[in-house]
Amino acid sequence: MPEDEPIALEDQSDATPAPAARSPILAKIKILLFVVAVVGGECLVAYLCVPSESQTAAMAGAVLGGNVPSEPPPAEEPAPEEEEEAADQVEVDLEEYDVTSFQPASNTTLRISFHLWGTVALKDEDRLYELLQGNKNRLREQILVTIRSADVTDLTEPGLGLVKRRILEKANQTLGEPLLRTIIFSDFSSIEQ
Repeated sequence: MPEDEPIALEDQSDATPAPAARSPILAKIKILLFVVAVVGGECLVAYLCVPSESQTAAMAGAVLGGNVPSEPPPAEEPAPEEEEEAADQVEVDLEEYDVTSFQPASNTTLRISFHLWGTVALKDEDRLYELLQGNKNRLREQILVTIRSADVTDLTEPGLGLVKRRILEKANQTLGEPLLRTIIFSDFSSIEQ
């Protein structure tokens, strides 16, 4: 029998490590299931509590007095009149510019060169030339101020959209009439030194 006892001890020692090895894995699985249950519960509550698009539109209509459309407007396609209008526009030379602008935040200097063009309706071309002759220097100053006040990020934007809109607004204000339709940059270069 003494031989049987050591065998029993060896069997018991082999049996205890197996549950101990499984308990960390089971604990991790339980934690994972708990986290999944909490996230799933939050998603369910959000789904039930967040209003749908139609409910949101109805609530906005109630707050704003019913001026909100029930359906979003369809995407606009260019009207044939707009296409004809684009064909009736001509490009007008607004001169070449070389601007040097110091950037105190980065202690650098920007050298900006470009040729500026504008588009105008064919019927307004003569009127624009009259206004350009009378406001040539004021227009040039507004363009230079707009370029100098632009951020570096505005000047490095591929389409220069914000700078174009600002120049268009300032140019039409300076001319006194909204004759210019769009602004076009040609030969634009910006060098930071």
